[in-house]
Amino acid sequence: MQHRSRGRALPIGPTATKSSDKESKHDLYKRVRSIDVLLGAWQTIRSNGETSRSRKTREETRKFGAELPKKINQIQRRLRNPPYQFAQQYGATPVKRKGSGKRPLVIAPIEDRIVQRAILDALHEMRSNKAIQSIFETPGSIGGIRGRGVDNAIKIIQKAHEEDRAKYVAGSDIAGFFTKINQRRVCAFISNNIHDAKFCHLFESALRVDLENADLLSHEDAALFPSGDMGVAQGCPLSALAGNIELGEFDQKMSKGDVICIRYIDDFIIIGKSESVVSKSMDKAKNLLLELGMNVYAPGDGTGKAFSGPIEDGYEFLGYQVIPDFYPPSETNIVKLLDSVKSEYGKGRNNILRFLKKGGKPPIQLYAQTFVAVDQLVRAWAGSFKASKCTKTALYIDGEINKLTSHFISFYMQKTKNITTSKKREVLGIGLVSNLFS
Repeated sequence: MQHRSRGRALPIGPTATKSSDKESKHDLYKRVRSIDVLLGAWQTIRSNGETSRSRKTREETRKFGAELPKKINQIQRRLRNPPYQFAQQYGATPVKRKGSGKRPLVIAPIEDRIVQRAILDALHEMRSNKAIQSIFETPGSIGGIRGRGVDNAIKIIQKAHEEDRAKYVAGSDIAGFFTKINQRRVCAFISNNIHDAKFCHLFESALRVDLENADLLSHEDAALFPSGDMGVAQGCPLSALAGNIELGEFDQKMSKGDVICIRYIDDFIIIGKSESVVSKSMDKAKNLLLELGMNVYAPGDGTGKAFSGPIEDGYEFLGYQVIPDFYPPSETNIVKLLDSVKSEYGKGRNNILRFLKKGGKPPIQLYAQTFVAVDQLVRAWAGSFKASKCTKTALYIDGEINKLTSHFISFYMQKTKNITTSKKREVLGIGLVSNLFS
């Protein structure tokens, strides 16, 4: 893309020739560093970064995008002079959504995440490689695969319901899944099926976890992260692929028989016509996972991570209640949305009060910006549940958000009724030119 200025074409993006078809097929490493693959990887990383709940992540993403041509060219130069050196990562341990323990997240620099994503995208392109494509095309595996997602799970369940095959259901998480993935087995699969030594070395390096803040973590927190050849990083663009490779045989074997098995990374569900058929298939799943050193949870064990019973009971799977024909979002996710909306309105309210009391430079989020934040939140949340057909639930959620919105509008009207027009404008979140000049 180019802008024209005074008769000259000003390039605003990196330029490079695309790899030829012949090169793409026989040199995967060169494909990874090609401009179209790197830019495609950046688009995914940018999308995730811009919608992150972390303000720091959003700002880092914005700054990287502002220097995109320079940054992409730097990555290309580093890849042209192998081995590409991945930086140390930062280990974070946020509390899990349901409060049951901590989640070990590994945060790598944006450059490294782009390279990791480029590796994944290049593998997706290998249409003629049957072994690689078998990982992406297994019917019951829907997580971390281009063109598949939670919506596919709902479609599969609904189809089974319409065919009268969905009477009974059982499901579970795989305990500590990412820490149980054997890196050596995953890398062996790649090297056995891709004859490109530089690419295989890059893939192996991209999976390694080396925390810069390991010495600052408590012993309990440090134990949550992968160590040596065991485990992959949560947060790495390649972690889902590694899991899908590790469970490739599991997916193939579980797709046979009288049941339907759907797996999204470490969550899986088994659907069948009877309790006995589903129970027998769940025992089969447990045994297959035990061979890989993995375990599942059991219904009633107190974790809330496993269930079994008639499908009409509406068990939660991937954020939905599995109620055929409707599939409403789970109560947990509805509460989470409403709490987040309350939080944004609370943030706007506090910023307005502080600004009216102390003056000075207006905060970033005042009246108008609060509505924008809430709108983005609602749109992103609704997009995550687009397979739901439950109008009743949608109307309830809208009603609750309407109440919160009305309260915020009333608050603004009350607090600004006796102030100047200029001050009202500032509280609205519209800057004053006189202040901006100074």
